Amino acid sequence: MRLFVRYTFIVALMVGLIFQTVKIEAKNQEIGDLARDLDMAAYRIETTERALNLTQVLQQKLLENKQVRTVTVTAYNPSVDQCDDDPYVAASMRKVRSGTVAVSRDLFDQGWVYGKKISIEGMGIFEINDLMNARFTGRVDVFMWDEEDAVKFGHKQARAALLDI
Repeated sequence: MRLFVRYTFIVALMVGLIFQTVKIEAKNQEIGDLARDLDMAAYRIETTERALNLTQVLQQKLLENKQVRTVTVTAYNPSVDQCDDDPYVAASMRKVRSGTVAVSRDLFDQGWVYGKKISIEGMGIFEINDLMNARFTGRVDVFMWDEEDAVKFGHKQARAALLDI
């Protein structure tokens, strides 16, 4: 009987040892899986950072090739006191219309000429159709039909880019 108890005890210890070994192996497998997942996540982060850096460099190069300026943006409307004797004809000899702008002469001399499109940050895309008085520099004047809207618009600083379209 004592021998039976000893064998049972030994068998129970061996079964427990086998069970613990299996549990340890499962935990080691889990740790291995987690380590692999962590390595994969680190690789993804590194790859994403490289892609982001490359994208930023490319965007910077694109901006360097475009003419981007911080300008004062104002608004005007067709009135003799703001334009000339014929406020409905722009300096480009085209009729004034919504979606167009006048630019200061310094910008005009740098290639911001009639018919070119510009993007004004937060406002949209406009066509250059008119030229401002020589006393203004670094300025874009958005055409508006209504004088009250133009006065409400006031003046603001914004980034404007000359577009290649």
